[in-house]
This record gives sequence, C-alpha cells and structure tokens, in this order.
Amino acid sequence: MDSELSELKKPIHFFKIIVTQSLHQEKLMIPRKFVKKYGEYLPKAICLKTPNGADWKISIVKNDGNKWFEKGWKEFADYHSLSHGHLLVFKYETTSHFEVRIFDKSALEIKYPEVNNDEDCRVSQKRKAYSSFEIGTTSRVKKDKGKQGNTALERAEEFKTCNPSFVVVMGASYVGGRFLLFIPSMFGKAHFDMNKEKGYIYFQVLDHGLVWPAKYSTCRRCNGGIMFEVTSGWKEFSMDNSLKVGDVCKFELILRTNMTFHVHIFRNTNEVNADCSTTSANGIIVL
Repeated sequence: MDSELSELKKPIHFFKIIVTQSLHQEKLMIPRKFVKKYGEYLPKAICLKTPNGADWKISIVKNDGNKWFEKGWKEFADYHSLSHGHLLVFKYETTSHFEVRIFDKSALEIKYPEVNNDEDCRVSQKRKAYSSFEIGTTSRVKKDKGKQGNTALERAEEFKTCNPSFVVVMGASYVGGRFLLFIPSMFGKAHFDMNKEKGYIYFQVLDHGLVWPAKYSTCRRCNGGIMFEVTSGWKEFSMDNSLKVGDVCKFELILRTNMTFHVHIFRNTNEVNADCSTTSANGIIVL
C-alpha cells in the first residue's frame, strides 16, 4: 500500500485509442491495469484538463469490475471532434485531475480551441462598438431610485465585449424551478446553424477554464417566430455559479464552431426587481 501511495506522487501515464464503439457508447473505459492498481483512489468525479487550460467535469462509473469516464464524456468528445483513430494520452497526478493530450489520425497533436484571454479583450473594448445584437438602451426592469450606484443591468450595459453578445436578467425561472434559459431570437437566427433543431452549447466563466456543456433546441412559435431554449446543463451552470434573481449575465460568443460562450456575471448588489416577464428583440431578456 505504501509503495502504491508513493507511486501516486509521480505522474502516471496511459493512452486510449478512440474506436467507433466507444463513441456510440458515449463513454470511455479506463485501462483495467490502471484501475486494478489505482482505482480505489479515484473519486466519483474528476477533471480532465486540456493544454488550452480548460477543465472538464467527468463522472466515473463502475460496471462489471471496469471503470468508465461517463457523464460529461460525450460532450468532451463532441467538443474536440473525436473520431475513430484519435489517440489520447492521459497524465494522472492527483486523485481528481487528469491532464489529456489529443492526437489525430496523422499522429499530430490537434489544435485545441482557444480559451479566450479576457485581458487582451479588455484592451480593445474601449475602441470596440457594440454589435448590432447587443442590448439596447432601455429595459422594463424596475429599479429602486433610492439606491445609489449602478445596477447589475447598467453595469452589463456598460461592459463592451469583443464579440457578439446578449444579456439575460435572471428571474425566478432562470435560477430555480425548471431552470429555463432562452436565447434572444435575433441573436439565435444570426449566429446559430438554422439547419439544426438541436445541438450542444458550452459556457465558460471569466478567470478560470471550467467548461459547462449544455444542450439547446429550437422550436417555432404559432406566430412564426423561433425560440432558442437551453434544455439541459443550464441548471448545473446556474447552481455552480450561485446565480440569484436579479443577477445579470452577458453571454459573449467566443467560438462559433462549437457555440462556446464566455459568461460575464454581474451580481445584483442593488436589488434589481426582476419580477416582471418580458422579452425584447434588442437582446435583453427578463423573465
């Protein structure tokens, strides 16, 4: 036992070759020999860290004596476009973190999607105009005139992004109950693939590289309009980031190929009353 613990202090590597079957199973088996030696130290959830600094939460399940990367693995595989013949090298250093490098069929390491550097972004913000899909200048959110200082919504309005963005004021249905999230129709039609009725969407937060995968779907209203709804994954993001009624999120599209958003969170320090229900085409949603 002591020798095994001392080994854990040193990096341990193993590799996996992706095959079509594992993609269909939507999970990846951890090598049996690794599990036999170190499986008892593995928690039920780990983080996969890629060279671009992103962290992916993956659950580990046990089945018939084997252990698998399961919940979160399909989203990881889809995001990195894994296919038959890709090779992944895992580096294990602690009981909850794995570093992973991905090599394509040519044996070259892939180019990882960039995690947006917000310091670079902020330098150009003062010289950058709002995109046509950002928020307008008015809102039906009620404000307490007795409060001094900017509200969360005002701070979000003043925050310029380097990429297309939209704003959502958190109402009760966004941060509790069914945890609904709707994307403005104008933004969705401009930036989403309108040939797809559903797909994956990814959220990141400023100052760390965690990635929250979610699913979205589109549906047509009886009046001919189109709704873009995040159907799963938003609850985890909302709870992990302790979103409250009145908080404001500004969603900045940083990677269109994988529909990845940086979410800028503005806390409700001035008690904005978000108890109304309205949607505006200019990008503000209050629910």
